[in-house]
Amino acid sequence: MPRLFLKRKEEILGEYILRRKSRIFIGSKKGNDILINDKNISEHHCTIILGDNGKYLLKDQNTIIGTKVNDRNISEKELEIGDVIGVGPYSIVLAPDIQPLDVKEYSLLGIYGKFLGKKFTVKNGDTFIGREHFSPRGIENDIVLAGDMTVSKGHAKIALNGSQFVITDVGSTGGVAVNGVKVGQLNSMNIDVGDEISVGRSIFRFVDSKNEDYSLPSKQHIFLLKIMKPVSLIFTVVVVAVSLFLIYSGGSGRSLMNSKPDKLSLEVNTDFRKDVPLRNSEEYDIIATPAVGDLNGDGKNDIVLLNVAGFMYGWDAKSGEPLWRQIEIFNSGLTSPMIADVNNDGIVDIITVSDSSMLFIYDGQSGNIIRREILGGVISEMTPLVADLNGDGKTDIVVCAEDGAVHFLYGVGYESDYDRYTEFVEGPLYASPVLYATKDYSPMVVVASNVGKVYFIDGKTRTKKTVDISEKTGKAHLIAGAPAIGDLNGDGIPEVVVQSNVPQYITAIDAVKFEIMWNYFVEPTPPSNIKHNASPLISDLTGNSMGDVFAVSANGMILGLKGKTGYPAGELLWKMFVPEGKRIIGSPAMYDFNKDKLKDFVIVDENGKISVISSNTRRKEFEILASVRASNSPITSSPVIADLFGSGKLNIIVVNSMNSLQVIDTNAKIIKNFCVWPMFLGGASHTNVDVLGAYKSAYTKKLMLGILALILFAGFKIRASASRNSKRVKVIFL
Repeated sequence: MPRLFLKRKEEILGEYILRRKSRIFIGSKKGNDILINDKNISEHHCTIILGDNGKYLLKDQNTIIGTKVNDRNISEKELEIGDVIGVGPYSIVLAPDIQPLDVKEYSLLGIYGKFLGKKFTVKNGDTFIGREHFSPRGIENDIVLAGDMTVSKGHAKIALNGSQFVITDVGSTGGVAVNGVKVGQLNSMNIDVGDEISVGRSIFRFVDSKNEDYSLPSKQHIFLLKIMKPVSLIFTVVVVAVSLFLIYSGGSGRSLMNSKPDKLSLEVNTDFRKDVPLRNSEEYDIIATPAVGDLNGDGKNDIVLLNVAGFMYGWDAKSGEPLWRQIEIFNSGLTSPMIADVNNDGIVDIITVSDSSMLFIYDGQSGNIIRREILGGVISEMTPLVADLNGDGKTDIVVCAEDGAVHFLYGVGYESDYDRYTEFVEGPLYASPVLYATKDYSPMVVVASNVGKVYFIDGKTRTKKTVDISEKTGKAHLIAGAPAIGDLNGDGIPEVVVQSNVPQYITAIDAVKFEIMWNYFVEPTPPSNIKHNASPLISDLTGNSMGDVFAVSANGMILGLKGKTGYPAGELLWKMFVPEGKRIIGSPAMYDFNKDKLKDFVIVDENGKISVISSNTRRKEFEILASVRASNSPITSSPVIADLFGSGKLNIIVVNSMNSLQVIDTNAKIIKNFCVWPMFLGGASHTNVDVLGAYKSAYTKKLMLGILALILFAGFKIRASASRNSKRVKVIFL
């Protein structure tokens, strides 16, 4: 099929391939097949009609300026290949679809500057180039580079000398260069296909019309142009590499987080065992939970343990070597060490208390003392709370004394900002304080008294609210375990759950209205010879995305209570008893081992067993996912869950009544050196913070960021390419 080229002088404005249409309309009004955007051209100027004989007939539509064929006015004319239709200053050339091999046509393609994408025909004679239609000497320019003041009115000439094209600078001020080499005024230089010709600040490529190449200049001796291509390539490689890394990192991280073992297995680790058997009595109670974290800044986990003789130990988990010499705290081993960076120096510190009413803060790396503070009262039974209470970005500490003194130490890592305050509540106190924090409310410290009162103390304003459970229920509630914090009704605002020891009740408290939501009776008979009780946990047990209560009784009972219920007496979901009727002393820990989007619970008992309990919502009961006997002595600490050795698999760490530290290996995969439940109640602030959820969110963000970066970059490249291509001569099929 033949082609039509719309030209103004030697500039090609459009290319049309004739295929199906029997009538081709030409004019200045929108809707014409060949649109000439010039008011001097008639709206419907002329028509090309395909005849029955396969020939094309041109008809003028009675226009004022007329239509020409090969410079002769016509009213209608049968066209032949090679005919030139004249429409005012424009020409339309009828050309064959495939140019004969012996016919050579050459063009200048705009590849940089104002005329990027333009295409100009180079004649097989003299082709003059300039800014205006005529040069100062009156020579008509064939290629008009209008509007570019770096182009002279008469700038250059391309001539065919035999079989060789030659370009001449006809006296321009902006100059002419071939492949970055100046031609010089009134000088000439041979040009070949592929050469890059600079005219003023615009660059053109001299090409065979059959092989158009609009790529960026590569032969110029202009630094920015020379580095543009490699810089663009490097930028592309970097963006794609970073995007793929983010996608891989995010995807593999999420995959790792979501990976689950076919069957959870627990196995006692016999390679790592720390024995400090300094207790030899049948009487026992809850003892200190070890803490796991990177104490020395080497990216690997370490262990801190406080034993009943009052010595604090620190070990490198992988090597088993001591981090520092044992430190004497004079503690009876009931308070768990907390780890946090109290002075923002990038090194984790250790916070603990002694029987002599002293608060100690040690540098986790060196074991050196950072601060010691005399507080007053019996404080060795309760674990300190570590958090930012007043929103100043500095770490604060809360320590409770048995007589009811609640000591607030603000900015303990900063001598200049250090402040101390003591609030008194009704004692005795046996339960560690916990943090109540939301984005809409000032952080509060929740303190539960053994007389059945729960106190809410604002960490910033120091105002105090009290919920007297014993008074409101008319029943005694002797609370000796730390409260649990979590959202029970799905409104985004946490509630508080406390568990009393004598008699055994579990009570949910609205922390906004300071009212009791429900009060569940467990059993009247307390376990003998145990002063403290385990803390409950709040987590979704039923899959309805709302918090429920998981609690254990020192009498060996495991309970699941519905968090949101209309029953003032609470609502039991399901319960079970520990096999062999053994008591549960230590508080549970939780992690979703089987990846069913519901937390599983690690419990320990006085038979030395460690069990992982799961909510089976289909059968509406608890079930044991895995269990192992880890010790011949009762396990009385709370469990810690972490990748202790950097193996990418979780370990469970506990301490028995003989103060022997036990490590259990699992086949549950996790990020290397990640701590799921690193210390007592999951964190220094004693709240069930979903750190793993934050990691999942971070991996999701990485994945989405990588995908988004690739999409945006691909869009940018496509748009840039489309923008560049949009400036080229369009080929339209008619």
